[in-house]
Amino acid sequence: MKLVTDRGWSWTPAQWEMLLSLGPGFGAFDETGLLGTTLVTPYPEMQAISGVLVGSWAERRGIAGALISNILDTSLPVLYPSVLYATAMGEPLYTRLGFHSVGRASAHHGELAGAATGVTRPATSADLPAVVALDRAASGFTREAFWAHVFGPSSAYRLHLADDGFACTRRMGETLVIGPLVAPDAAAACEIIVDVAAGAGPSRVDVSDPDVAAFLLDEGYEVRGGCALMVHGVDDVGGDRARYFAPASLALG
Repeated sequence: MKLVTDRGWSWTPAQWEMLLSLGPGFGAFDETGLLGTTLVTPYPEMQAISGVLVGSWAERRGIAGALISNILDTSLPVLYPSVLYATAMGEPLYTRLGFHSVGRASAHHGELAGAATGVTRPATSADLPAVVALDRAASGFTREAFWAHVFGPSSAYRLHLADDGFACTRRMGETLVIGPLVAPDAAAACEIIVDVAAGAGPSRVDVSDPDVAAFLLDEGYEVRGGCALMVHGVDDVGGDRARYFAPASLALG
């Protein structure tokens, strides 16, 4: 958390704990203590890399590159594909390490007034298999461990089911973060967003679809940064990305 504070990240201890429960974390150390971190969330199809964080007092020492290179393990005869969301600051490093961009997600922040659309309902444990299958088909990732966490008693996520789609929500401070968001088309995705965000205060959705982005901008949302979706060892992410309108988080893909 000292690194988080130093870099002005919004990550909470609960987020670190969840990610460390889903996969390994690695640190760079010297005699003064922890200098940098990175996290890996393994899926059968590829691994999601996140938490690449180096203290300002340890920058320009090649620490981030060494941490990522350790994960990529390019000595293997067959590379295990990797995916991550890169900030503008990190994108040149990842490009040098062999990643290439396949998309972009822009962070839309705003607030929706009015009434919910009524197109979703709260999920139950009986919905778990169907949600895992929908998520796999749209995202290209098989994420049983993540969804087991979402359905667990201590989860910060709330899952809302719709026809052939769903959205998760969680709070980051006062902001309601929406994702993953799966829907059959952009119009249905917008209806789901309204249903879960109307009257809920400030909200954030990381989207790449131009129609959903246009809808949010029309509703008064503003773009506050964005990240490039990058892959390594594979041409592109899998799944039917035309139905994947917001990631589970920038850490999870």
